Amino acid sequence: MNTELYIARKILPRRNSEAISNPIVNIAMIAIALGLAVMIIAVSVIVGFKSTISEQIFGFSSHIEIVNFDSNTSFESLPVRADSTLIAELRNEKNVAHVQIYATKPALVKVNNTVRGIIVKGIDDSYNWKFIQDNLVEGEILAFPADTTTDNVLISRKLADLLQLSLGDKFTTSFVPNDSNKKVRKRRFVVHGIYETHLNEIDDRFILADIRHIRDLNNWESNQCTGYEVFLNDYKNLDVQKETVQDIVGFDISPDIQKLRVQTLRETTPQIFDWLSLLDMNAWLIIALMVLVAGMNMITGLLVIILEKTTMIGVLKSLGAQNVSIRKIFIYVGSMLIGKGLLWGNIVGIGLCMVQYYFHPFSLDPSVYFMSYVPIKLNVFYIVVLNIGTFILTSLMLILPSVLVTKISPSEAIRFD
Repeated sequence: MNTELYIARKILPRRNSEAISNPIVNIAMIAIALGLAVMIIAVSVIVGFKSTISEQIFGFSSHIEIVNFDSNTSFESLPVRADSTLIAELRNEKNVAHVQIYATKPALVKVNNTVRGIIVKGIDDSYNWKFIQDNLVEGEILAFPADTTTDNVLISRKLADLLQLSLGDKFTTSFVPNDSNKKVRKRRFVVHGIYETHLNEIDDRFILADIRHIRDLNNWESNQCTGYEVFLNDYKNLDVQKETVQDIVGFDISPDIQKLRVQTLRETTPQIFDWLSLLDMNAWLIIALMVLVAGMNMITGLLVIILEKTTMIGVLKSLGAQNVSIRKIFIYVGSMLIGKGLLWGNIVGIGLCMVQYYFHPFSLDPSVYFMSYVPIKLNVFYIVVLNIGTFILTSLMLILPSVLVTKISPSEAIRFD
């Protein structure tokens, strides 16, 4: 029989008890519950925010790009040949979900005296429409007839509102030729669909069109494109996956073969990922503050309990109980109170997350936060780690007030009133 645990259960503050320590202990448990609830909500929001932003960025731009080795960061690109053998080898890689070709070209649009610089992204029937379908607000996705180049395009809601365009409207786009001696070339497009991602990097400038327009404007061959977009099943180890793709593409850049460069989205748009990494720092700061507040409140509550049980401590010492044994009693008491606080913290934290996940009562300004409501992503592993970490850290903090037990003299404690 664990004597210390038995005594701890007997002296544990009860709900209907009139003990002096009850209000202070209740405050300590509330602090632990609120602290854990805040931590669960903070981590779930941050993970949800990062996951949503990453899915939007990767959904449109892919995880890895394969482009001409001599291409720079501009959207006026140098072509590569669309190699069906290379595409097949990439698709056979177990972590590669999809491979598609694309081409980009900058242009100017003028509608109703409004001039806007855009990027036309040319695609073909290998394009994965899942991301666009999830964000399509009007119209339909594009179809690519085999015998003719379609003039239908998809534009963002932001561009449609700015240019005052709606489904079925036609607009003229001007393209500056690569050769300075040639005149500006124009194309008339038809709005076939409108999407909205809430990401300014995408909504401000991209329209989706038939890749054959880009090839014609650049005088490319029918099998040439800007590059390949590679989508991964798991992008956590993006640098490792880049090396795998690089091994498939090859490092040889001799004159008789294509010169290809493999690059990740993290390398082409580092500012977005630097911004997302700041969210992790905020999460750690919130967790540290909440654990510290909960621990300090628990220390205060245990000190009051020890002072309240001074007479009992004196009796136990007079009966031969060791300081270590008596300290265990109060550490057990504190641990049980922490456990109650954690239980209520889980109920409150997970409950509020579920409400936000299903009903979205807390909305956001999409122009600032890139989404219309606070995203939530509950992760069982993170919740378990938060519970275990909070319990261990706050329990260790109880060792400090338990030292007070060793300072109590049996003769003085028995007379304590």
